[in-house]
Amino acid sequence: MNRAKIKKSKLLPGPSREQQNISSFFFSKSQKASSSTKVPITSDALTKTDIQTKDGERLNSPSKRSILGDLKNLLPSSTDLLISVPETPNSQIRLSSSGEEDQLSPEPAREVALGDKNRHLSPICRSPRAKGRKLRRTMTKEGERTKTEDGLFGPLKRLFSPPEESRNAKRARSADAVIHSAGIILKGKMPNLSSNQSPGPPERSEGHNEGKQNVTSVKSTEGEKEPQEETDQADSGITEIKAPDPKTHKNLESSLDKDTCTITTRAHEPGAPSDSHQPKGGAVLETTATLETYGDKGTPPDQKQANTGAAATCPVEEGIEESWFSDQMDEDADDKSKKSLKVPDHVILSGGLNNRYVVVDVEERPGRKLLSISCSRSLCPTETCLLTDGWETTPVCRGDVVHLEGSPDGGWLVNRERGFLVLLPDSLVSGTSISNSIRCMRRAVLGDMFKSFDGGSKQMLNGTMVHEVFQRAATAKEFSLQKLSELADEALHSPRYLGDMYSLGVSQEEIKQELHEYLPSLEHWANEHLCPTNPKAISLKTQGQDSASVFTVSELADIEENVWSPRFGLKGKIDVTAKVQIQRAPNSSRRIPEEKTIPLELKTGKESNSIEHRSQVILYTLMSKERYNPVVGLLLYLKTGNMHPVAAGHMDHRELLKLRNTLVRHISSCVEKAADQSRLSRLPDILTDRQTCKYCPQRLSCALYERAVDTSSADASEEVVRTFLQQETGHLTLPHLSYFSHWLLLCCLEASTMEAKNGRKRVWLQSVEESEKTGSCVGNLQLSGPVGLQSDGVFLHRFQRSSVASQQGVTRCGLTGGDRIVVSDQEGRFIGLATGYLCEVSRTSVSCTLDRDLTKFSRMFFRLDGDEGVVGLSTHLSNLSRLMENSQNSERLRELVVDLRSPEFITNLSSVLPREAKDAVANILKGLNKPQKQAMKKVLLSKDYTLIVGMPGTGKTTTICTLVRILHACGFNVLLTSYTHSAVDNILLKLKRFRVGFLRLGQGQKVHPEILPYTEESVRKKRDVKTLSDLEQLYNKELVVATTCMGIKHPIFTRRRFDFCIVDEASQISQPICLGPLFYARRFVLVGDHQQLPPIVQNHEARTLGMDESLFKRLELHGDAVVQLNVQYRMNRQIMSLSNSLMYDGRLECGSERTATALLTLPLLLPVQSELLSFSQSHPELDLSWLQATLLPSNPVCFLDSSLVPALESVEQGGVSNHTEAALVHTLLSLLIKVRVPLSYTSLTISGGTSSSLLSFLGRV
Repeated sequence: MNRAKIKKSKLLPGPSREQQNISSFFFSKSQKASSSTKVPITSDALTKTDIQTKDGERLNSPSKRSILGDLKNLLPSSTDLLISVPETPNSQIRLSSSGEEDQLSPEPAREVALGDKNRHLSPICRSPRAKGRKLRRTMTKEGERTKTEDGLFGPLKRLFSPPEESRNAKRARSADAVIHSAGIILKGKMPNLSSNQSPGPPERSEGHNEGKQNVTSVKSTEGEKEPQEETDQADSGITEIKAPDPKTHKNLESSLDKDTCTITTRAHEPGAPSDSHQPKGGAVLETTATLETYGDKGTPPDQKQANTGAAATCPVEEGIEESWFSDQMDEDADDKSKKSLKVPDHVILSGGLNNRYVVVDVEERPGRKLLSISCSRSLCPTETCLLTDGWETTPVCRGDVVHLEGSPDGGWLVNRERGFLVLLPDSLVSGTSISNSIRCMRRAVLGDMFKSFDGGSKQMLNGTMVHEVFQRAATAKEFSLQKLSELADEALHSPRYLGDMYSLGVSQEEIKQELHEYLPSLEHWANEHLCPTNPKAISLKTQGQDSASVFTVSELADIEENVWSPRFGLKGKIDVTAKVQIQRAPNSSRRIPEEKTIPLELKTGKESNSIEHRSQVILYTLMSKERYNPVVGLLLYLKTGNMHPVAAGHMDHRELLKLRNTLVRHISSCVEKAADQSRLSRLPDILTDRQTCKYCPQRLSCALYERAVDTSSADASEEVVRTFLQQETGHLTLPHLSYFSHWLLLCCLEASTMEAKNGRKRVWLQSVEESEKTGSCVGNLQLSGPVGLQSDGVFLHRFQRSSVASQQGVTRCGLTGGDRIVVSDQEGRFIGLATGYLCEVSRTSVSCTLDRDLTKFSRMFFRLDGDEGVVGLSTHLSNLSRLMENSQNSERLRELVVDLRSPEFITNLSSVLPREAKDAVANILKGLNKPQKQAMKKVLLSKDYTLIVGMPGTGKTTTICTLVRILHACGFNVLLTSYTHSAVDNILLKLKRFRVGFLRLGQGQKVHPEILPYTEESVRKKRDVKTLSDLEQLYNKELVVATTCMGIKHPIFTRRRFDFCIVDEASQISQPICLGPLFYARRFVLVGDHQQLPPIVQNHEARTLGMDESLFKRLELHGDAVVQLNVQYRMNRQIMSLSNSLMYDGRLECGSERTATALLTLPLLLPVQSELLSFSQSHPELDLSWLQATLLPSNPVCFLDSSLVPALESVEQGGVSNHTEAALVHTLLSLLIKVRVPLSYTSLTISGGTSSSLLSFLGRV
């Protein structure tokens, strides 16, 4: 197989190295990659030839198109990167790109990677279709450029020339021709042009629009009769396809509407017969290669005459294979059979500055991609968007939502010089993730999926603390060495960092020594740049300026400013927001100093001024564009005190946004739809440079994902990758990998549904009025009173509703106390200013706790939206990955959970119960029934696990509380968990009555008020914990530790192991989440009932594939580990019989005869019945007998069928409502209250739709 190498070209002259750092990095890196990237060529006969030169210089060729061509793991986002070149014996290709030096050197048995380092254009399109483009191919003996007469975009030219040794050879009759211009390919076998050849009628492709049909023609020139040497010179001229000036973009839509037939045939198959005859003569050829069909009209009359002369005509149609037309008709049929695109309900579309377009259709052409888009849910009207100059590599698909920057005049155009396309803009990607993806895209994707595995280190902790010291000094506006030392000591003793030091096993003295090394440079920097009299000036030269501007830092305005930029699909926290005074260059039109607010990024590591660091600063300037429109960002290395200005141009933003689009595509498309069922998508390839991967926190996840996608990859990969996979996953069996792969797929499916339903995008896509109608927002709020510091990093705010606001009142919104919220300004400039939790809501005011103090925005009008937080299943995936670790705990859990090894039990209780605890345990057991006592015994005898089935009303919570008391009495360490905070606190409230000590982990906002004194935060304050020894004592003091299944990231779990882990509501918890706390216990107890609520799964396919199977249900097959609590005290016999017959096969029993026969006592039943009877007699048209029957105590179970009323559901205020059923329930409640039903006997369980209507109904009465 023939291959060709692309040699590196020189960089374009331009701005200084600092200013062109980002874009030139991508260009130079793509050039390096192009010399090593191998792309197969279909030709077996390409021969090595010398490079053609022009005026003694090598001709330029496009560099590799991918902006990150050097990244070995970055998969091409377009199939155009793989170039299929037809067999072209004795030929040579010369490619030219404007303004740059480069070359393509075809060689035998080589592979070619083509591209354009400036344009990033796709060399060859795989598709034979290219509609609506006129091409003009001109061959001149000088090889000079000629003006084009078509309507194309872009200045790209494709130059073709035969090699020197083949100039005098006869032209092959079926020689393949490839004509490429600005993304248009004419690819076919050119027919023999002998004079005795008679052209036949042109063939048509069914379904093409009517239009004139131009036939490629050959025109004789005056050079036709010149001597042979002139003929040779002419024949070796350049075949050039030119495009018009980009100003013609206004004609884009009309030009694209023309249905033009592209000349394309199959690549020459090896061994296929071909003619070797070539036409004689050296005529200069001027060929118009456009076919515009006229339908049934055939060839226009003005061309019939031209088609009669073979010397003057090139009937290209004779070289077109009939199979091509068949393929075209099949493709047209496929297009027509495509399902009509339906915009999902959760998608919000809009035009204007913050536009959101849905992609209706994607048409890929060589070197460009044409999108049909619409900002209307009806998909009418549609607009066009043309992507060129590398933007065509954007992995945009039909149905995607995009945001466009630029001017839509005559159609959107996104190219090298203008416009941006942001793919899936409502999926906000952090600037850190994007900058990290520069070296390894795979790690960036895995980091988003397996967030828990981007763990900390001593260096990271030290860097975070230096950040903290700098930011607090900036807030205090004092950088003296004494002040910095005070702040450093405060950080060393703060609870936040004590926990991190505890996790990492480092001492305070170690961290103190490293922390104080930074303080002198911080003071020196502040003395230079924050000096009020003579601050140090910073010089900045931007593109288009002959001389540099100068600016000085005037103020550090804010720290840790949270920024959401849905305009560019970005998010991040800016370390420091600085105000600077900019003095423009002397030649600038602005002479007066200008004040700007810009981001200041802090770095504590080596002063590398690396592309990752600079990219991060550029992304911060881009995402804060709406807020401050910064012209520059600052990069400060705290160890040296050196600060670098980072200014970015359009090209830098372009490359980083393209990188962001690639990353968000990988993140959002981790699952591929298949005919039978979905499957995991492949990630970017694994790096072969193992040094890069040496300290990567995603090593295990990386290997596991590769094995999950392809279980045979360990045997089929390169040696270095095969060794890596064996090291990381060699301890796993095929069932282990299958379990991981299965649950990884389920979690990805569920995550995609959760992301689609996430309502966070309403914050920036819906107005306050629209969001208030759905009940998810409260607008027109202003700060009222001072902001209080509730705890470290938690600020209490009170907002007053503006008097000009709607009088509807905020109490009728769907937000309630405890809901997670996000605060933004009402104009849309400061989106996501702070997040927190709602405390209280009244008709005119709101109070909430936020993670930032918003005092500086006191004059701003705010909107407060319900926030579902960052959706995703990173905890699920991290637990799955940990289950596959090569460790003792993980191996034991794999045996029990994956291999389903039978649990083991001991036979003698005396070996478990301490002698001194027997009396206490006997006293605790006195209050239990027989099934509950059996459960206690089974747990104590277990060596692995026990399952307790808690049927309705059987005292499940009491059983857990008693179990904890017994284990506590025996001196066992107990980890108590559940999925919800309320379930954990319900058990702790019972334990509190028995004076059992415990430590409650978790956020105070989520904890029951009576349990707050037992939280870590409260105990820390009470004991004034300042040292690591104090913290360790706090963590180890209590035998019982309680938290939710999601709280296992707490520092305490890095060192402490428990004898037992008890998981309540285990049948409602997804398997991966339930696994989390089990890693920290020697034995575990799962309490639940899979006949009741299963794990909530929103994705239908994931539910079908078994994601609603809890770990409780999976392990229940081992009957010897199961204890059933079947004695209930909640229901009388009639009520119990319903669930007993449907669910429990008659195993449920009443705890006593009193419970079995219990009926309601209604003191005022007779007067109410008389009143109902009287009302019925006065209104005979109303049948109230159902009400009287419902109130009878002798009818414990009643079924009320409301279908004949009718009681129809309606969708409103963000949910499903049923006003009729709500009215019926309200009537029943009113009557029950009237007949004096004891409140302790009253329980109301209704559906969600009726619930929302009932609450609204009760609010009006």
